[in-house]
Amino acid sequence: MKNLTKVQLFTILSLLAYAVWEVAVQVWAKGIEGPIIRVDLIFIYPILVVLVIVSIIQFVKRK
Repeated sequence: MKNLTKVQLFTILSLLAYAVWEVAVQVWAKGIEGPIIRVDLIFIYPILVVLVIVSIIQFVKRK
């Protein structure tokens, strides 16, 4: 297996950090009734999507 680029490693770490964040938010929101407006996702999702796309493009180009 080839070495990961810095962007690919950052993408993996970002996805892991997001998973931890999502669990923390779910635990926090357990006691709240009614809908929760997640404004943080407006910033998190586009960044993660761009990182994943760039990482996939790098992976395909290296093959």
